[in-house]
Amino acid sequence: MTIQKAPYVKDETPRKVAYCACGQSAKSPYCDGSHARNNTGMMPIYVDITEAKKVAWCGCRQSKTKPLCDGTHKTLP
Repeated sequence: MTIQKAPYVKDETPRKVAYCACGQSAKSPYCDGSHARNNTGMMPIYVDITEAKKVAWCGCRQSKTKPLCDGTHKTLP
């Protein structure tokens, strides 16, 4: 599992991104289809990146602003 207590900070270019919501992707924070192979019942969250920018993707999968980090990881045990 690739859930972590810190965001995945990535330099993104304009494109459509599939964020891994299940936390089982080997390519986190991006979806690699693990949710389907492992029957998690979850689906990726699709995001349109419209301009080049740095993005803090949620690593703990608990953010209220998923797929973006909102700092929730700082409150987890």
